[in-house]
Amino acid sequence: MTTVAAAQAARVPAFGRATPVVTVAVIFAVSVVSWWLLADPRWSLTGASAPVVSCVLFWTILGCLFTGFTFANWPFSTLPQPVAGLAQVTATVMIGVGATLLFTRGVGSWDPTFSAETGGGAGYTATAFIVLVGFYAFTLASASWGGYPFESVSAPLASVGQFFVGAFITLVGVVVLVYPNFNAQLAANAPILLPDALGWAYSSIVVAIVAAMQWQNWPWAGIGNRHARALVALVATLGGGYLLKLALEAVVRAVVPAGIEALPTFSAAVESAQLGVCFSLWALIVGLLFAPGESGSVGVSRAARTALVAVLAITTYVVFTRFLATSVLHFPAIKGSYGGDPLAFIDWTILIVLWHAVAFGGHFATRKSA
Repeated sequence: MTTVAAAQAARVPAFGRATPVVTVAVIFAVSVVSWWLLADPRWSLTGASAPVVSCVLFWTILGCLFTGFTFANWPFSTLPQPVAGLAQVTATVMIGVGATLLFTRGVGSWDPTFSAETGGGAGYTATAFIVLVGFYAFTLASASWGGYPFESVSAPLASVGQFFVGAFITLVGVVVLVYPNFNAQLAANAPILLPDALGWAYSSIVVAIVAAMQWQNWPWAGIGNRHARALVALVATLGGGYLLKLALEAVVRAVVPAGIEALPTFSAAVESAQLGVCFSLWALIVGLLFAPGESGSVGVSRAARTALVAVLAITTYVVFTRFLATSVLHFPAIKGSYGGDPLAFIDWTILIVLWHAVAFGGHFATRKSA
């Protein structure tokens, strides 16, 4: 064990058994206050529009996946905390800002699909949608596949290979799902309409995250042949994602007020993604911050944790859209007090969770042992 790892291992939970609960409360508080300062439509000090905020946010989260999972915190893990976390957070923000500028100012200068000058922030939205595919691709490569096909290659070379695998999958997804929907010449003939593409992509992300965080990649983790294991993971996450999309649409129709569902702008497919991000948030919180029970059946524990994630996710979606979004976070209302964009604020909270648990390794929720 390295000196850095030994120092971190010697720390103990700052609040004993209550540490995870206290941590979650602090994370939500930090999310709300930082949102007010940086992204709030009314109070933000930056004055950035919603499409710009979402674009930078999504790419920053993807930067967390790169640095924290694809590269397993290398090279930041060689530094002591909290220096390592600060360096990694800085790197992810640079990735978020840099990628946004690259696409909207660079690529967008010759392809208006991604241009910052496109009306209504559509170029920023198209750039952000690249990340939705990337979320799935890099989660699949690092979590579902466990680094396949580079398991036997030493780090960091294996991470470089894994990065290019994720990038290739992202490229395929962008060509099939994203670009045809945002390009003016191709939109009318897009193979999968944007709402369905969004719902399917995010539901597949949820399946991959829940499988990794709550099920330890069951059932494909038990397959001996690594090629078959990777294929089953791909089919299970994409096929399961489509089935989950249908299930989430049914849940949305059950919890959304009839007056909202009747609006011409309402889309159950889009809302399935909005509900899906709430599942991702709680799957990550439960998986990264709460240790599984030490007694009882593994299957029962997995089922209980998954059920807990589902209940918390649906509750979060309802509270957010009916109250929190418009009354606290100042999202514009759709009708009455109903409104909000969970893909913005809930992803904002996911970023704080990842920074805390992955970049800082939970450092601020621990203290030196006596």
